[in-house]
Amino acid sequence: MNKLAFIIDDSAINIAVARLLLRRLGWIVEDFDSAIPMLARLAEVQPAFMLLDISMPDLGGEEACRIIRANPAWSGIRVIAYTAHAMEIDRQRYLAGGFDAVITKPITIGGLHATVGHAPND
Repeated sequence: MNKLAFIIDDSAINIAVARLLLRRLGWIVEDFDSAIPMLARLAEVQPAFMLLDISMPDLGGEEACRIIRANPAWSGIRVIAYTAHAMEIDRQRYLAGGFDAVITKPITIGGLHATVGHAPND
């Protein structure tokens, strides 16, 4: 079973918090400070899901999600918007743009568990 999760965020603090919480839920985590190396890594391995920050300087989460959704080989990956933009209109735009779910920052163990659950048992 796939226990791999990606975190993509340009904030080291946000990555550290999400990594800690995901590990508590049993996930194996790889993190990236940019969507560009994450997309390169997808050619090698595919996570069960990813937390993808919306606002990043080089390639934003919405554009990265479009790239992922355009590749049929990556159709099984859950892409979760990981953002401080918590307005309902933003949430609806993310979902309409191909994201499977939205988690708002600051992240909590309860919110994360409700969205991704525990890693599957072997």
